[in-house]
Amino acid sequence: MKVFAPNKQYTGTSASVPFLNGVGETTDLRLLNWFKSHGYELEDMPELGDPAEDPGKPQEENPEAPEDSAEKEPDKEVKKGKSANQKAGE
Repeated sequence: MKVFAPNKQYTGTSASVPFLNGVGETTDLRLLNWFKSHGYELEDMPELGDPAEDPGKPQEENPEAPEDSAEKEPDKEVKKGKSANQKAGE
């Protein structure tokens, strides 16, 4: 989908999208939402969903469940050299 910069002469990259003479192109919904919220015009703008959702990724079955990694204890410090149970001089 074409994105039109507020500056019609802009040539460069904005939000990872290359522009030439004020016109860029992307199909990324998050970027399209970003451009729209920053004053860019969009060609034939479809109804955009939530920018936090990624249509390319399957949704989790239970998105409200906490992630396993959040409940894990932090890894214990690994000591180098002598084993943790061995005293110096042994």
